[in-house]
Amino acid sequence: MKEMGDVIPYVEIDASRDTATAREYGIQAVPTIVVLDASGSIVKTFVGTPKKAELRSAMEKAAGS
Repeated sequence: MKEMGDVIPYVEIDASRDTATAREYGIQAVPTIVVLDASGSIVKTFVGTPKKAELRSAMEKAAGS
């Protein structure tokens, strides 16, 4: 989400190539979005494409807003 790019880092992985990371976060379907807080704890996992408001809410929670 571009609007929060200065607040939340965005990392994209290729789950078929980076299987260790995909396994670490329990990714079994594509697309999957995992929102983490600053300590690396999972705030929310979305399988499929979430609504913008849902993603924003999870990102704000991760950022401590």
